[in-house]
Amino acid sequence: MIQEPNQGPATPKGLLRHYWRVAGVRPWQLGVPLVLVLLAGACEAASFSLLIPLTRAVGQDSFAFLSASRAFGWILRLVPDSLAGTATRDTALIIITIGLIIVGRIGKLVFEYARLLFVVDRTERYRVAVNAATFARVLSFGRQYFDRQPIGMIDAEIGWAGSVIGLLTAAEEFVRYAFGLAFKAAVMVAISLPLSIAFTVSLPFVSWFMTTLDKHAARISADGMRAEQTVRSRILDILGSIPLVKVNSREPEAASAYIDALHDAKRVAIRKDRLTSLRYPVEEIAILLIMLVVQGTVMVLAGDFTPGDLATFGAFLLIVQQALPDYKWMSMFRLRIAEEWPRLAALARLFSDEGKYIVPSGPRPFQGLTHGITIRNLTFAYQAGVDTLQDISATFAAGKVTAIVGRTGAGKTTFVDLIARLYDCPPGTVFLDDIDIREFALPSLHGRMALVSQDVWLLNRTIRDNLTFGLDRTVPDAELVAALEDVELHEFFAGLRDGLDTNIGDRGVRLSGGQRQRLALARALLRHPDLLILDEATSALDSVVEQRVAHAIQRRAAGRTLIMIAHRLSTIREADMILVMHEGRIVEQGSWDALLSQGGYFARLHAAQYSTGPAVPA
Repeated sequence: MIQEPNQGPATPKGLLRHYWRVAGVRPWQLGVPLVLVLLAGACEAASFSLLIPLTRAVGQDSFAFLSASRAFGWILRLVPDSLAGTATRDTALIIITIGLIIVGRIGKLVFEYARLLFVVDRTERYRVAVNAATFARVLSFGRQYFDRQPIGMIDAEIGWAGSVIGLLTAAEEFVRYAFGLAFKAAVMVAISLPLSIAFTVSLPFVSWFMTTLDKHAARISADGMRAEQTVRSRILDILGSIPLVKVNSREPEAASAYIDALHDAKRVAIRKDRLTSLRYPVEEIAILLIMLVVQGTVMVLAGDFTPGDLATFGAFLLIVQQALPDYKWMSMFRLRIAEEWPRLAALARLFSDEGKYIVPSGPRPFQGLTHGITIRNLTFAYQAGVDTLQDISATFAAGKVTAIVGRTGAGKTTFVDLIARLYDCPPGTVFLDDIDIREFALPSLHGRMALVSQDVWLLNRTIRDNLTFGLDRTVPDAELVAALEDVELHEFFAGLRDGLDTNIGDRGVRLSGGQRQRLALARALLRHPDLLILDEATSALDSVVEQRVAHAIQRRAAGRTLIMIAHRLSTIREADMILVMHEGRIVEQGSWDALLSQGGYFARLHAAQYSTGPAVPA
């Protein structure tokens, strides 16, 4: 049974639920920080609550009220008996109260630090799981997806997986500040109920006033997301085309294109920072003005006021000043959601199979070829309405060498890429020993297959890493060196100071074109594949080296199924079967001598290449 398409979490909420499962989130992992927040909040509330007796003592110039206070009478028990009834008792009470305030603050900081240690370790584990799942998901997409999408955009979307962890952290911060605000609100009510009511009533109005700014911030965040994609695309596009830039001396133009993208991102960032920087001062000033108006009104209506009233108002403002950052961070959560939601929406689309060209893997293990590969009426198009291959039927005999020739653009590479399952072929078109190739599991199929393309794929690692990439076994150095000898790289290898551990640079930039091709060939031979596909794998070699490498490949591949694409017809002289392609169709097939004797399209290709007759007509 072939795997079913995955519709995936196509919405941001569905994405969050998916990542919740991926990260293995457990309730206790969220509960521990919550308990520590409560303990820290309790310490802070206790610390601030002690401002009430301290403020009242300042207003009355005495702690006499403590003896009748149910909430704070316990403080009297902390005064040494020797000071009871003396003039220094109030001084001792002030020192004790301030000391308790300091102890409460220290307790709050200790619990906050414990929470931070737990959250950092837990969150980083979540981050690794989320990023790994996102990257694995992108790797599951078909080759055609990467052909169509800029690498910079893909890179940016993978990076946005961090937004999920950012939102979790922001949500926990929201809860932490909400508890902090609740504890401070209780102290504010104890200090002054009218001022507390005024503060509470002012928040919804201020929040409503800020809604317009938040909506504008969301629009700016979407613009910022697109600007970020453009910057990443420009970087990777330029860095991936350095030889082209250098050979045309276009460094200034390349830098200018990048700078233009940076300026666009800068303008968006400035707009966003201006808005964010304006939001919180306006919010805080509005709340403080409301507090001043309410207190002034209360004082005017009362007709007169005492120093205790001023002390109360001062204490209340102190708590308000401490509470406003909590409220600010809580309101920032809404802004954070507005900023991150467009990224989550884009990220969620990665988990829908639509437009991903995923090549499905079947359940059947591939055990190797017995009879051969059969192609039946294969038609394929990269885009609707434009067929790259049209109604192709052919057979590749097992254990034989089959060559494919034709002009550039005839569809040869697409043909072998479909056999290699880099693209998904239509059902019932490609068969391995009369079994639909879509029935085979991709890992087992690719484990017994090797493809060397004209576009060499190498990693920015050592020669050893590149040779053994994709192998599930430990390869001794002697076998690695033998493979290098087969492809005429042993002399080059012998001259390297670090030998097999020499790093070859990004995409093998420290090697010549011919060396890169031969390294890729050696890697393919080390796999001992049942099916070896060579897509102009020796095009960068001179004719003498090419002939020697070709003979080595045929020797190593004896008894195996070999498919070769070649422009130099001399390399396929000994092929068992030659398929001739033209404009997406197979127009001729047969042995070398049979095709030449027919005097058809292959004969004209031969004549054009060996200059023995007219060129192949356009």
